[in-house]
Parts: sequence; C-alpha cells; structure tokens
Amino acid sequence: MKIKAIFLALFCTFFLSACLENSNKNGGKVGLKTPEISAKTIEGKKVKIADFDNLVVLTFVEQGCASCLKDLPLLEKLASEYPQKITILAVDSIDKGEEFKKFVTKFNYQNIIFLEDDLDISWQRFSIFAVPTTFIIKDNIVQDKIIGEKPWSYLKASISSWL
Repeated sequence: MKIKAIFLALFCTFFLSACLENSNKNGGKVGLKTPEISAKTIEGKKVKIADFDNLVVLTFVEQGCASCLKDLPLLEKLASEYPQKITILAVDSIDKGEEFKKFVTKFNYQNIIFLEDDLDISWQRFSIFAVPTTFIIKDNIVQDKIIGEKPWSYLKASISSWL
C-alpha cells in the first residue's frame, strides 16, 4: 500500500511540474502575458524581457535567413529613431558559439541586443515555426505578432503605434 501511495505522490508531483512549465509557454499569443525568454548575450549575460520597462520588440532570427537580414537594418533604424522608447531583442537559436559571435559583430548594429537562445527554450515558449517572427511587447503583454518579412512602412507603423 505504501508503494502505491509513493508512486501516486511522485506521479502527481511530475504532473504538476509539467503543468507549471506549460504556464510559461503560451506561444506568445497576442493579448496574453509574455513568456519569459531564456537567452544570453555574446558576453554570456542572461537577459529577460522583464528587465526592460519600455516597448520591447522581440524578433527571432538566424544567420542564414535572407528575410531576417533584410528586417534587422529596418529594426536598427527604428530603434535609432526612438532610442529611449524601444528595446530590440534579436534571439537566435540556430547559430552558436563563435558562429553566433561572427553573426552579431558582422553588421555592427548599435541598437539591437543579440541573444543566443538557451537550448531552444525561447523558441519553444513562443512556438516559433518561421523566421523572422517578431513580437511587440508592452507592459509584459504581447501586443502584436508579425510573421515573415514585411516592408519598412508596415514594420514602422506596427511598432510605432504602440509607443
């Protein structure tokens, strides 16, 4: 009888921990609380969305993505136009180590914080299936989700409408 009680307690603990983990993975749905990222800078510093109190533009990118390479300069330009109002976070789950560092330094972006995803956790929490995917986050709530490459006018209008 004790073995059944122990087994039941372990099962319940495992089940509850799985439920709690899923509470941080809502897929980044518009209108819901933003899942927290698990990522770090090339210097190894952990970064969290909650660290920023301005508008956060979270974009998921990778080095080999032509659309990402087109969107990044547009986001850089937008961040330079609103330096105190916008934080741009670019999360890469594919490129790692030295390859990631080369990607980050290659274009010398000054207004984008590039982050290496820890074990694809951030990508999973936001249910990323295509890059670039961009989230506009205000007050820790996902305000908008943009999938794929968009023209400058669309990106600027979507992001600046939340300032």
